[in-house]
Amino acid sequence: MPLYNWIKCNDEKIIFVRKNPVGVANTSDVIAFMRLYDDYLKEFGLNDRYKRYLEAKRKKAIYQAKYISKKDRFLLNKIEIEEGKIKDLERFFGDGQRIESVLTYLSMWCGYKIDQKKTTVKEYFVLLEEYGKANKKK
Repeated sequence: MPLYNWIKCNDEKIIFVRKNPVGVANTSDVIAFMRLYDDYLKEFGLNDRYKRYLEAKRKKAIYQAKYISKKDRFLLNKIEIEEGKIKDLERFFGDGQRIESVLTYLSMWCGYKIDQKKTTVKEYFVLLEEYGKANKKK
């Protein structure tokens, strides 16, 4: 799948799972994207930062549920601590660098322009991994 279509699908425009994205998305489009996303997770997994983010969200939900049932105000402090962790980690995801910025850096590193419509999702993530490894060595 071209990176351009992957980006569109992740922006909830599931119809871009098709080679020719016309019409309205249907159940088979959603299933196809879910399979693609499962393949992505099997190949590349979740990075440690995202795992910490999910763990903080889980803890916050548990503390909120306990607070509702026990009314222990100390749990409000724990909820606030987890919210702080979540906020710190969120800047690396939704409000982080746009894909265009990342592609610019990758293009400079590779020495050629990376085209979203010609580069596959797998090629992009492999490049991203290699770029990260190269920068860790410096």
